[in-house]
Amino acid sequence: PAERTTRRRGAGGAGIQTNWAMSVVLNKQFTTHFNAGATITPHAKDELGNSAATYAYNLGHSLVWTMHPRFNAFVETVFNRGESVIGPRQTQWDSQVFVNPGIRWAYNFSSGLQIVPGISAPLGVGPSSGEKGIFFYLSFEHPYRKIPRKNK
Repeated sequence: PAERTTRRRGAGGAGIQTNWAMSVVLNKQFTTHFNAGATITPHAKDELGNSAATYAYNLGHSLVWTMHPRFNAFVETVFNRGESVIGPRQTQWDSQVFVNPGIRWAYNFSSGLQIVPGISAPLGVGPSSGEKGIFFYLSFEHPYRKIPRKNK
């Protein structure tokens, strides 16, 4: 855990996270998604090993345009607000806001497998102004099959 903290890859301790998601089909071409979540890390650490409990929450929204049954354009908005350890039992709140336009497309296979690559360009706004990057996405979607119950 300490190595992850010095490399900024974690909170330096185990935590608990919950997320809620909802999707709404507006019409044949547009779908919107909403996400909300919270994280608690009871024993987070900083690079020096100082420890404190930290709290965070996240909100997200996306609008997906189905331009073709296998091609989508979308824009996502993500807001994260969380604490980081800055000293023994001391934390500091920080916020991030990103707008993320992108595209994704699908390859369908006769087995029902769907492979979905995509690319987007997250742009920082507000407290994240000036931050930008490229995000590559790859999803393997397997068909859902209900296992038949045996009659007793």
